[in-house]
Amino acid sequence: MKFRDRCEACGADFSRLEDTGDGPAIFVIFIVGIFIVPLPVLLSVVAGWPSWLSLGIFIPVIVVVSVLLLRWLRGAMFTQQWRRAAREQRFQGKS
Repeated sequence: MKFRDRCEACGADFSRLEDTGDGPAIFVIFIVGIFIVPLPVLLSVVAGWPSWLSLGIFIPVIVVVSVLLLRWLRGAMFTQQWRRAAREQRFQGKS
């Protein structure tokens, strides 16, 4: 899940801007936690599924969805950084 150092099409240098921080991971945690994690709980309580069946099905689903979302969200956040020429702010001392 690492960005290339240069764009293949235009040669733009991505090496200095690659850090998207923890933002994509936080969004993945919220999305998966709100939309996917309640499903096995509901199926266990409402439909009477055994816990082992819910865990056996939904753990791989959660892992796959998390990885796919993380890749997509990292790309989306990187694109926003690139479009806005966002850079890390440094403390310059007293003004």
